[in-house]
Amino acid sequence: MSPVVTIHQIMGNNTDAQVRRKLEPGTSRWRRFRNRVCGALGLPIKRGPTKPTDWFLDKFAVEEFYDNDEPEEQCGPSWLCCCKRSVDPTHSVHYHWLAVVSLAVLYNMVFVIGRAVFWELDKASTSWFALDYLCDAIYLIDTAIHMHEGYLEQGIMVKDARMLRQNYMKSDWWPYDFISLIPTDIAYYWWPPGKCDFDRLPCPVIVRLNRLFRLPRMWEWFDRTETATSFPNAFRICKVVMAILVLIHWNACLFFAISYMIGFGTDNWVYNITGSRNETLAHQYIYSFYWSTLTLTTIGETPQPEIDVEYIFVVLDFLAGVLIFATIVGNIGSMISNMNVARVEFQNKMDGVKQYMAFRKVSGELEARVIRWFAYTWAESGALDEEHVLASLPDKLKAEIAIRVHLDTLREVEIFKDCEPGLLEALVLKLKLQVFSPGDYICRKGDVGKEMYIVKRGRLQVVADDGTTVLATLGAGSVFGEVSVLDIAGNRTGNRRTANVRALGYSDLFCLAKRDLWEALADYPEARATLTKRGCQLLRKDGLLDETVFESAKTTQLSLEENVRKLESTVDLLHNRLQGLLADVGQEQAKLKQRISKIECRFDSDEEFDSDDTSPELLHNERKATSSMESPSCSTQYGSTIDASHPVRERGYSLCVDRSPDLLEITPEPRSKSLRLKRKEIPN
Repeated sequence: MSPVVTIHQIMGNNTDAQVRRKLEPGTSRWRRFRNRVCGALGLPIKRGPTKPTDWFLDKFAVEEFYDNDEPEEQCGPSWLCCCKRSVDPTHSVHYHWLAVVSLAVLYNMVFVIGRAVFWELDKASTSWFALDYLCDAIYLIDTAIHMHEGYLEQGIMVKDARMLRQNYMKSDWWPYDFISLIPTDIAYYWWPPGKCDFDRLPCPVIVRLNRLFRLPRMWEWFDRTETATSFPNAFRICKVVMAILVLIHWNACLFFAISYMIGFGTDNWVYNITGSRNETLAHQYIYSFYWSTLTLTTIGETPQPEIDVEYIFVVLDFLAGVLIFATIVGNIGSMISNMNVARVEFQNKMDGVKQYMAFRKVSGELEARVIRWFAYTWAESGALDEEHVLASLPDKLKAEIAIRVHLDTLREVEIFKDCEPGLLEALVLKLKLQVFSPGDYICRKGDVGKEMYIVKRGRLQVVADDGTTVLATLGAGSVFGEVSVLDIAGNRTGNRRTANVRALGYSDLFCLAKRDLWEALADYPEARATLTKRGCQLLRKDGLLDETVFESAKTTQLSLEENVRKLESTVDLLHNRLQGLLADVGQEQAKLKQRISKIECRFDSDEEFDSDDTSPELLHNERKATSSMESPSCSTQYGSTIDASHPVRERGYSLCVDRSPDLLEITPEPRSKSLRLKRKEIPN
């Protein structure tokens, strides 16, 4: 016998997961709770032995990262005063802590007012004191936690303790926390508890009413629970019911207190305390609660008031009851209707299809199949429109949700095993879910293939042309139809289907269109080559691949790619040459404009010498103007002028016949002064 013993032989028929749990030290509940608390408070977590990661999920796992620029948190001697820790309000431990605070608030809401009125309830002083001061301790710790709760600033969680305390003091909640922590129990020194009876009400515990100012923390827990729960409508109904019971309880305590003020048993309306049964705590509270319920629900049938105070109290109670009851009924009605919105919409769609089939006189067999399809769709998915539900999410989150939801299916698809995360996300977003009924043909041999299919649930049969011979059976994770959408050169069938595929039962299939597939594969040539290789294997198996055409196409494709690369390099070279020519033309144009500007300046200077004034001063001014015109200052690039009446033309202004028609009539004048004077002396 071989000395080697496998794990499966040791463990019997245990599964792999059970083997791992037995061989690896598991994490206890206490350790998990400790890790959660440390994570919420920012404390270091002691990690146990890590479990083997899933290769498929590891590709898309969101890695946790930490800001290296963030200062390290340290704790001083006093955790409540000098603690540098911050509390993450999004952590599950913080949510559970809010639940504990909510229980403390609910305890004060119910028992403070109840013990203040029903003296029999307040006699167990020792037990009540323990619960009271336990709630006070919870309030004190909650204040420290509330003061160090992180908040978002520009999308980043702020964890600096000083900034957290400043933000807390600027908020509207710190006054309520401060008032709820005022030690009003000091009044017990002058007003000892446990000494109240039917002659002395209320009881001293009434001084603890300031503990109700912690109500916003319970509302915060309600909001987070309503957001996190998968049954928000059911939770809203429970919340409304709790509010109704608390209001009835408070009203019952108020009725008993007014009976004490008027006097127990003075008339038929107030509570009659005489009698052994009426003196018990149970009867006192049950009767008051019954009276409060009849009043707030506007049912009536309560004893008739007899004095003015009683009438006023009953009228106010009825008015409050009408408002409260109408609000409660309206909220509960809307909640119940919202719970059935999906079912009502689905029923309306099915009724519309039924009416259409009846109007078009569809056969009964087909109508029954349609109804069965509706029933299956509702039973499996509740008729959820996934695209509509997830439309508000970004593509990244939609892809991650789709991967998690369809993990078991995608894990079994061979083409996705070596797939890059980016390509898988692109493909998952393009998948369309289709449901086929028993006996439906997904595709038939010879049909033009425009999509490929991935089996999510159900079983399919590949049948021969006669429709009875079963060639193969496909299960979850199977892929078919990819050959028709790959456009493989040498495929003797072109893009036609090569087999008949029929649904054996109700089957859920993912459909990927040809256009969407090629758009996703455009940036992933390796995945495209892998998919093409698999398609060639399938074609070779069936003898449908022309090897000569396929090899020729590969050679042609390679030469085509080489020609494309050469063409791209040639285009780049021509582009560079064109840029150089354009730069040379620009320089020559600039030089030409400068020459034209100099010629225009010289022409303007010659016109100045045509004046009839031959005085020495005029001649001196002409020489000066001439020298200035010939100097670089007359260039149009400086924008200067010869005088007020002859501004220098701007750069780029050229002379032409259209712009200066008078130039044709000007006769050239000699540049010598003596010749010009002689010409003027000669009579015309």
